[in-house]
Amino acid sequence: MSQVSKIFRRFIPQLLHMIVLSVFFFAFMLIYRPANCVEFMGGEWFGVHLTICSCIVFLAAVIMRLTYYYLPMKINYSLYIFWCVAEIIFTAFFVALYIWLVRHKPMPYFEAFTMSFKYLFLTLLIPYVILALSLRLYEYHTRSEDQSSHTMNRMRFYDDRHNLKIVLTPGDVLYITAEENYVNIFYTENGKLRTYVLRSSMKALEELCQDNGLVRCHRSFYVNPAHVKVLRKDKEGIVYAELDDKDAMHIPVTKRYYDNLAEML
Repeated sequence: MSQVSKIFRRFIPQLLHMIVLSVFFFAFMLIYRPANCVEFMGGEWFGVHLTICSCIVFLAAVIMRLTYYYLPMKINYSLYIFWCVAEIIFTAFFVALYIWLVRHKPMPYFEAFTMSFKYLFLTLLIPYVILALSLRLYEYHTRSEDQSSHTMNRMRFYDDRHNLKIVLTPGDVLYITAEENYVNIFYTENGKLRTYVLRSSMKALEELCQDNGLVRCHRSFYVNPAHVKVLRKDKEGIVYAELDDKDAMHIPVTKRYYDNLAEML
């Protein structure tokens, strides 16, 4: 499964989780008051205990979200879901501990934990889903804007003597390959795949490609992620990028560049 998008690892989304989870929990429990929650949190002292529990939710979210932010390991979407559930369990532990200590009626801690987890899971599931969908929507919108701007730009290719040789729109360029002292630029024109041989190097084209959305996928290849249909591994374990043009070759993708390209698809 692919790695979680980079936007999920930025600080602002972590801050949103810290604030939204605690505020939503407080508002939802105060307004709707699910079955037995008033009695569970102390009857006439419900408002006070709910406020303190909401603060616990906030502090637990701060600890877990900062840990996630600084965590060096890469996480896929399955592990991210597991992390969110772990956050709820972590929060339920301290909410249950508080309720268990302040309740006048004796209650086994395990029962308090079970009730706390139930209320937290059913309540926080809503903001978790909303935040995740909002981040994905924001990422999609940002990526669409970037691709539109790339389409409106022009890629000007110069040879090693700084002579302008060809001008293309980024959206028309499929991939670029290196061959000794030349690079082969594969692009579409009137629906047909064409090639232009340019005397230059991959290093000389690095900034031009990065500024126009092409990414390195191999020591000898740049590819346009907008034209990558799927990443596929063959029987020998080599990963290839299949493009949306049937006449284009399958582009090799090395392990060094795989994660970066996968995140852009």
